[in-house]
Amino acid sequence: MQFDNIELRDLIRFVSNIMGKNFVYDEAVVKGRVTVLSPKSLTKEEVFRVFESVLNYYGFTVIATPEVYKIVRAADAKGMAVETLDRAKFMDLSPEEKVATLVHPLEYLDSNTMVGIFRPLMSRDAYLASVPSANSLIMIDTSSNLQRLRNLIAQVDLPVSRQLSGIEVYNVQHTNAADLAKALQALLAEGKKAQTPKEKIFVTSYPATNSLLISAPPEDTREIRRIIEEIDQFRPQVLVEAAIVELSLDKGETLGVEWALGGSKDGTKILGGNIISTDSSSGGALVPLASGLAQENAATALSALKPGFNLGVVGSTIQFGGVTFPSVQAFVQAVASDQKGNILSTPQLLTVNNEEAEVLVGSNTPYTTSVRLDAAGNPITNFDYRDVGVKLKVKPYINRDGLVYLNIFTEVTVITSTLAQVGSGLQPAPTTQKRSTKTTVGVRDSQTIVISGLIQDNSTDNEQGVPFLRHIPLLGRLFQYTNKSSSRINLLVFLTPRIIYDSETLQKISDEKKSQQQKLLVPQRGTE
Repeated sequence: MQFDNIELRDLIRFVSNIMGKNFVYDEAVVKGRVTVLSPKSLTKEEVFRVFESVLNYYGFTVIATPEVYKIVRAADAKGMAVETLDRAKFMDLSPEEKVATLVHPLEYLDSNTMVGIFRPLMSRDAYLASVPSANSLIMIDTSSNLQRLRNLIAQVDLPVSRQLSGIEVYNVQHTNAADLAKALQALLAEGKKAQTPKEKIFVTSYPATNSLLISAPPEDTREIRRIIEEIDQFRPQVLVEAAIVELSLDKGETLGVEWALGGSKDGTKILGGNIISTDSSSGGALVPLASGLAQENAATALSALKPGFNLGVVGSTIQFGGVTFPSVQAFVQAVASDQKGNILSTPQLLTVNNEEAEVLVGSNTPYTTSVRLDAAGNPITNFDYRDVGVKLKVKPYINRDGLVYLNIFTEVTVITSTLAQVGSGLQPAPTTQKRSTKTTVGVRDSQTIVISGLIQDNSTDNEQGVPFLRHIPLLGRLFQYTNKSSSRINLLVFLTPRIIYDSETLQKISDEKKSQQQKLLVPQRGTE
């Protein structure tokens, strides 16, 4: 078979004579020059395969019908009437019948899913669609590609038990499956170096059902399951009742608490930190806890104190003004009725053991980041937004003895001014005052801890006098006076953790909170 730079239509005429078949094509479309060189004689079937390859090179294909062979563009073939074959007829498809439609039902796989998987495996101009109602695929392609796809479907369209041989699905109950998979992957990372191909272990997560997929030999699967069951345990929850309160210093001096965790004084244990001195000579200043206890002849308890702790006080009750309050909520109600007490926030955070909870009570305030002038000299201001208000972050951890360790971060931000002089005008540039504390403490279930020592000094100078006369040089002082006042505000943070081991306890606490809320609303309704 030797052809050197002949017209494509001459090659079609030659193949038609060899095969004894009639070909129909558009000469205006099917054209070009080809060269075919074969060093040996070819059979009819081999001649037709060479002919098909030449047509495919030029973007054409052959559609077989009972009467004639049609030569059309490959892109147009899928839109033409070609014979539709089922799987039985497809097995009898001769090599010359190069374009056909195959309807292939699926038994176990989803037809919609398989469309995306099989499409890249088909010819450029092939057609593939899903029929969801029959869970079948419709494919139009060359017979060789259709045969290849049919063989591939036979290998993957299997029952789930055969597809997932050696794969176990574990439904995670109390932990995030993705986090658990990462932990197991890290555990298995070093062991992979010694694994043979048949012993490889794979663990991955399936977020939709919070499950783990484990592929491993049976003995390894049992060990991995044992580890998962040890980790996938129910984690108790912790309800943290908080109260962030500002007290004037004279009120702060009357605040007494029970100390814990560090030595003892009069049977009450001590925690390291600072206290507000009640000694009149110190003016209510914040002094180290060791010094404060020394004034109370508690030197024997100082050996157990740890230096550097800001303030942490632990107790089961709160003493205020000679009255003992059994809970934070009761104390808050008392402070709310006192003119020298200001309750900033009373958040209640419910979180799972060893998970951080955060609450912000405040606003997102714009801050000026830069100011530039446009061509007309007008200022253009760029803003950034920051949180202003009361922020509380708590991360509880319950040990085996029921002691609750709390990682606590408290921040109170207050805007002291809102404008600043920029050039010849004023621009929004809030100035804030921030008070924060960060600490870790241990406390028993339902006991209260107090974090304090965040003291703010406020001073005011108020000048008054006789109008006009007070401004006379030298003599004006005789007609005016200055009133100076100062106050000290102490920020106290009360926290009470309550461990919740089951849904019954959670429901009981919810009922308690609902009852407390109703009691608070009764007086308000009565005054309407």
